[in-house]
Amino acid sequence: MLDNAVDQLLHNVLPAAADYDSAEQALTVAFNADESPPAWEAEARTAKRRAAELAIAIDGLTDRVFRELAMTKPGLRANLAALCTWPDTGEPRTGALERVRGVANAYKHRYLTDTSLTITSDADILVVGLGWGLDGWGVGKPSGVEVLVRETGGTAYKFLGDAPVAIAAWFKFLQQHGAVLPPGPFKACNLHVHR
Repeated sequence: MLDNAVDQLLHNVLPAAADYDSAEQALTVAFNADESPPAWEAEARTAKRRAAELAIAIDGLTDRVFRELAMTKPGLRANLAALCTWPDTGEPRTGALERVRGVANAYKHRYLTDTSLTITSDADILVVGLGWGLDGWGVGKPSGVEVLVRETGGTAYKFLGDAPVAIAAWFKFLQQHGAVLPPGPFKACNLHVHR
């Protein structure tokens, strides 16, 4: 049961998370070497692309699960959203799954008409420095530039926070529904997502 989802999680989502994390690290190196945007623009584009590829891999889990569990997609997403908590503290990360889904859809379609999404276009996926006091303490990078998602209300969130929380939620969900998961630990974007 849920073998296709487990395979997607282990062999597509986790490698995509590693690729994205590597792209963010390369962006940091380029930014630290020269803070002028032309010096790190190529790395920023790569980080943005890798974030979108990760979002698509994560969002693809929904299609592999909802029919098998006889759930609606909105019902499945609501169950997952309730599991979107920080792996180490259990604190909720509200909206993480929907932002990941928005990034996946914006990368595929550019402009979004689905009003259930928290973003409206690929322009809402940014690479800029957040600065102190935005998003949660200790989320993502402490300074510099990184992939951000700006919701329609204007609030920006670090994708380095949303992605591992969404991945951890999938591990929890699959385990709760009887999927056979290999023993951990597994990490994504430098956070434990399954132990």
